[in-house]
Amino acid sequence: MTNDNHDRLSRIEAIVESNAKSIEGLTNDIAQMRRDRDSMYTLMSELTSKMMELTGKQISTYDIMRNLDDRQAQLIEIIKSLANK
Repeated sequence: MTNDNHDRLSRIEAIVESNAKSIEGLTNDIAQMRRDRDSMYTLMSELTSKMMELTGKQISTYDIMRNLDDRQAQLIEIIKSLANK
């Protein structure tokens, strides 16, 4: 093999090795991105669940407040009727 061919082969081997490292790096990046995406979906699911819980608690709180308003109105009427006697 001539020196020129040997140099050319060495350059090709270097390019192949560089490409292999690049592909390996990109493959690792893709795998990490998939893990990150899966983690994000899990967090989004948990957030949705917590938001639904919070909404249920808010509805319960509003129901309690409405009930207290009704009772307060009843007490006011009782006090008024007692004051008129």
